[in-house]
Amino acid sequence: MDFQDLVDTPRKIKTLVGTIAFLVAFPVYFAIMPSLIGETGPGGFSSSSGSWSVAFEEDIVSLSETVNLEDGETHESIFEVLESDSSVSIGFVEIVVSCNDNDDPGPGFTDSADGNSDLSGVSGDFSDQSASGNCGGGDSGFSMRWDVTPNYSGEGYEVEGTSISEIESQWDDGGFGIGEWIVGITADISSPPGPIIGDIVDSDEDFDITWNVVYYELVITPVFDIA
Repeated sequence: MDFQDLVDTPRKIKTLVGTIAFLVAFPVYFAIMPSLIGETGPGGFSSSSGSWSVAFEEDIVSLSETVNLEDGETHESIFEVLESDSSVSIGFVEIVVSCNDNDDPGPGFTDSADGNSDLSGVSGDFSDQSASGNCGGGDSGFSMRWDVTPNYSGEGYEVEGTSISEIESQWDDGGFGIGEWIVGITADISSPPGPIIGDIVDSDEDFDITWNVVYYELVITPVFDIA
């Protein structure tokens, strides 16, 4: 079949024109879709209900340090969380303190640590936490976590009958979480009651400290029912 066979009747001409228009409009529609979704205000996509796929593009910023502490000694670990771009929110902030007491003469002398937070220098209403943990075994030390965006998990999902603006208001850190996060770590060194071979066994402990802040950006795309 050549081109002449496609345009030898008015009906075929209309069909051909419609097909060409569809092929041109289809990629253009999806090319401009992101900008349409970004529209706000009455009549814009952000205020229209529909079906949406919600994903979270995460960026993790970490700070690590190792400190050596003697019995009763306290180290203040400070992590400064900076304000990011307006399109980026904070999911959560956490601290993980780990240790491995491998220089004890036997059971009953395992070192441990206590942690207490000071969030007075952080924007927002966050509760201070305290935690403790032993330095022996596979699960050693302790951790603390604060959700800056309530109920943040980072797991994507699909939702129906809602609008983009409603989704954005749900996943919003409120501008909170900025400032100095402080946790005081106090060592509890458990030593035998006397010297062993002329020396005291286990007089201090190394503590590995890792802070993480998870920033995220919402990615919202429409879900089309093509069934």
